[in-house]
Amino acid sequence: MQAYSYLEGEQDPAEGTTQSNNPTSANSLLVADCGTVFTKVSLFGLVEGQYRLMARGEAPTTTSAPQEDITQGIIQAINVIEYITGRRFVDKQRIISPEQESGDGVDVFIATVSAGGPLRMVVLGSVNSTLEALVTQAVSGLYAEMQTLPSPSFVAASSPGASWTPERIAQEWERQIGVMRELQPQAALIVGMADGPGGASALQEACQILVSVFRERNDQYGAHVAAGAPLQNGSTKQCSVIYAGAPQYVDAVRRMLQDVAGVTRVDPLVSSAQLGAISVAVGSLHEQNIIQRVPGYERLRTWSSSAPGATATSLSSLVRFLAQHYAMNVTAVDVGGATTTVMVAGEQGEFIPLVNSGLGVGPGLGAILQQSGLQNVTRWLPFIVSEEEIRQFVLNRMVHPHIIPSSVRELQISQAFAREAIRLTIDEARKNASDWANADLILATGGILSHTPRYGQVALMLLDSLQPRGVTSLVLDKTMLISQLGAVAAVAPVTAVQVNENDAVTHRLGTCVIPFGGLQPGQLAVRVGVEYSNGRQLTVDVMAGSMEVIPLQLNEQALLTLFPAPTVDVGLGPGERARAAEEIDGGLVGLIIDARGRPLVLPDDETERQARLLQWSQALGA
Repeated sequence: MQAYSYLEGEQDPAEGTTQSNNPTSANSLLVADCGTVFTKVSLFGLVEGQYRLMARGEAPTTTSAPQEDITQGIIQAINVIEYITGRRFVDKQRIISPEQESGDGVDVFIATVSAGGPLRMVVLGSVNSTLEALVTQAVSGLYAEMQTLPSPSFVAASSPGASWTPERIAQEWERQIGVMRELQPQAALIVGMADGPGGASALQEACQILVSVFRERNDQYGAHVAAGAPLQNGSTKQCSVIYAGAPQYVDAVRRMLQDVAGVTRVDPLVSSAQLGAISVAVGSLHEQNIIQRVPGYERLRTWSSSAPGATATSLSSLVRFLAQHYAMNVTAVDVGGATTTVMVAGEQGEFIPLVNSGLGVGPGLGAILQQSGLQNVTRWLPFIVSEEEIRQFVLNRMVHPHIIPSSVRELQISQAFAREAIRLTIDEARKNASDWANADLILATGGILSHTPRYGQVALMLLDSLQPRGVTSLVLDKTMLISQLGAVAAVAPVTAVQVNENDAVTHRLGTCVIPFGGLQPGQLAVRVGVEYSNGRQLTVDVMAGSMEVIPLQLNEQALLTLFPAPTVDVGLGPGERARAAEEIDGGLVGLIIDARGRPLVLPDDETERQARLLQWSQALGA
């Protein structure tokens, strides 16, 4: 796995803030996470010397009409907390701070934001496949949508067998101008060295394309302003450009772009050593071009001593902390309305993040259907459904993302889309991984997972979509705190650690054993021996193609011995017996044995497939 950091730049405290200057000694903290669809606010406070979750509130995010002010949704969520606690936290549209002797107010307010959409970015210049892969890695943990447009001269020089006449190059030029007009990028990254195909001409053409497109955009911007017409979200007179190309041309690039774009220089992108610098620069542009333009941002900024950060950055900080603190491989999954995030952190500092912007179970539902296809979505449903019903479901959820499923059928359709969102994201993340370690802990968060009515349904969604192997533990972030705790850790690390252990990861679904390898349908896959702490012993034979749940409740422990079939692997090699050195923990579902095989293959026959889905669901109490 590739190990590097994804940290966005911090800003100086805004003038007029009323926050405590010493957050590490705070008695109370309010933390808001503003998503595309919902805003969640949590109150942390001291209880018998330990920081605990005191209350939480949730309300629709208010970045669109009629409110068009992100702080209104936060206040609505805080009002829920005020009702629960009997304390006041808001007065005249401001956070009361510090905490008063009466108990009103709060010492620290922190906000994370995933609303506003991703940063639209184009990569120009001498973009070969190696550089494209490096840029993809650099922005994978950020809210960014990237498209590459190698300069026409680079494309021509890289295709020696093709006939690139001046007319064909001119056609490629016009095609790229059209793509840029349609994409309307908010940022550009220019890469390439002088000794590459196309040489300096490729860098010059990248600048010329930007000048042509952004001068045209600026003219339209000026015409709209002069006419008093409303501007589109993100409209601007200037684009932001990151230059990571040949250093000798920095001044020339700045001169060419001086009227249309601000240029930030970073070290030339030639290897993975520059990924951190690219990530920081793109993260800073996301903050400037997206977060700071969210309606109501200026008021939100005055509430806190630190600038609101990206939710993905907060989540990545916590996942890496958990991996190193507990010396285990951690996979975190966050399924939101417009974004699906998978982050994998190893105990040696390895880190693979993938923020799949535009792919979610709210406004991003259409993207799932488009990328995955109707058949892949409906394969998870234990009933027959028409294409028309699925498309109507998608349209309804995209237009009305706040509504919740009103029937078991709608819930199962929603969960089918969640499976595909995770699968698509994990497949994309694997492309950036040279080595993919088996997860010791799978941590799930996001509304569709956290609000699922039955714990077995969450376990089944995770096992279906992630398809882990060996032995792993499933934990549900029922309170949706983990996306907030990374930001909390930056200002109050003790609070983050204690709330994480006391409240965020308390919903343990159970330990899962997933045998893999040569599983023969209908044959014994693994014999499981369980020795409970009270001395009771149990042996269970699990057949290939089935799922079993062995009773092992929350706060209950047992020693586990696995006897796999000769061709079956439980993590130590085919046929190798495994015995846990320590007792394993139970959970809300129990000890899950998933002997369906890896990769998971569903039957082609419709009747058999539906029967299998129902069997697995019943086995997990889903």
